[in-house]
Amino acid sequence: MDPAKPLASVQTALNRIKTIYRGRKWPAGESAVIVVSGRISGSGSGMSMVDVSGAGNYPPIILKGDPLQKGVLDAKRSSSNEGRVLYIGNNKVTLGDNLTLTGGYTVWGGGVLVGIAGSESAGEFVMAGGEITGNAAQTGGGVMVFKGSMTMTGGIIHNNTNTDYSKVPGEGGGVYVNEYTSFALSDGTIRENGGAKTAAGGGVGVNGMGLFTMTGGEILNNSATQNGGGVRVSGYGQFIMSDGTISGNTSGIEGGGVSVSVYGGIFTPTGGTVSGNTP
Repeated sequence: MDPAKPLASVQTALNRIKTIYRGRKWPAGESAVIVVSGRISGSGSGMSMVDVSGAGNYPPIILKGDPLQKGVLDAKRSSSNEGRVLYIGNNKVTLGDNLTLTGGYTVWGGGVLVGIAGSESAGEFVMAGGEITGNAAQTGGGVMVFKGSMTMTGGIIHNNTNTDYSKVPGEGGGVYVNEYTSFALSDGTIRENGGAKTAAGGGVGVNGMGLFTMTGGEILNNSATQNGGGVRVSGYGQFIMSDGTISGNTSGIEGGGVSVSVYGGIFTPTGGTVSGNTP
């Protein structure tokens, strides 16, 4: 593809990459880099503005913004036109610097959904920079790791929230780690997520044998109306913390910083700081 001739959408770029990759003309072991310049909006009928799915369709994909004109992918979704920004299934996607994912509104993973049950295998999402902000979902307002894994080494997940489908408050305002999936935080910030429609896990919700490891980074100023303003661990989920900071988070009932369910949640702290949370 000629970088001097920009394309109208990320999906158009992905379609061209898929054609080359499936035709076995892609250099072995190399990623495909898509640079977004300026704001691209997509409010069509498809569930995901950007869909990176299908086994054997793509090499590893890197999405990043133009440093001179920062990129924004705005799904422009609402309760009357639901959808998310990015879906990853059977593939690996890395989010780089200078790119913002925003405007998602759906049931699972407003900003990003990693994997899903059914025919799709696990997805892999690496957040090395950029922002995930201004998204909403019943579960995982910013990101839901449904089937697969996420690694966060930089960037910011902030100002995401939950919706209240059927008048039931949601969980995981910033991030939701589903059963048998994993999320590894080593750097970057998860802050100011959750709010009035988030019952538990304002910053992060971990459930059903999901694994959340924290070796660095920050979870700051998130909120939930019930349990776990910063992190909520339930259903035999595990949270292992060896470094990083959890501070300034609030909850309406208990566990402003970290809340562990009596029904099988596990929190193993060996380092880091959990302080200044309410209650």
